[in-house]
Amino acid sequence: MKNLIRSVLGAASVLLVSVTFADMPGIDWDLDDAIRQIDGQAGDFESAMARVEFAETDMDGATVRSHSGNGFINKDGDIRYSQDGGERTLLVDRHTVQDYDSTTSTVHEYSLSKHKTRLEPYYRLGFSISGRDMQDRYLVTIIGEQQIGDTRTLVLELTPERDEERAVVGKIKLWIDQSSWMPRRQEFSSTGNGMTTTLDYTSMARNLRLNPDLFDDDWPKGTDKEKH
Repeated sequence: MKNLIRSVLGAASVLLVSVTFADMPGIDWDLDDAIRQIDGQAGDFESAMARVEFAETDMDGATVRSHSGNGFINKDGDIRYSQDGGERTLLVDRHTVQDYDSTTSTVHEYSLSKHKTRLEPYYRLGFSISGRDMQDRYLVTIIGEQQIGDTRTLVLELTPERDEERAVVGKIKLWIDQSSWMPRRQEFSSTGNGMTTTLDYTSMARNLRLNPDLFDDDWPKGTDKEKH
């Protein structure tokens, strides 16, 4: 049945490419070819740095929260996001999410084993996670090509295969830059609250020698820590 669904969705995606993007010359990407390109990117991925625009919208499309800042990720999937103005810093590793609020000098630490509905671990998709690992966890469908600014992207839709992941996020869309094969945009549709989280990446730099201290939880003296 799963193979049948994959075949039907695959055929539908090809039709959608030809109809929706008919006025845009490009390549009719085969999914296996696209996965190989993402595999190649992930295979020698060491790090990335980018400007990040974050937006969270409700079911009616109204913006609930938005901000921008600088994002960093290493080959282990550790993430740092520093919001403009220094108000907030986010650290993500395999086990925890730490959310530092400079206005209250407090860092909120969330154990991912206890807080399974947090979206931050999904931000690694398209960076340190290979295409084959992506296919193992998600039903991957090509939606088509789309131009974002001066970037030609291939749009993929990911549907989690596992019930526990579908309880967190119903759909994920990745706009993959066809020159770097890293995300230009990510969109996550939350199952629990119906919110949509979108991250736009610009000024991307790949495989820089990032200071390892970026991913250390070395907070200012006097910071209170609250574990959740």
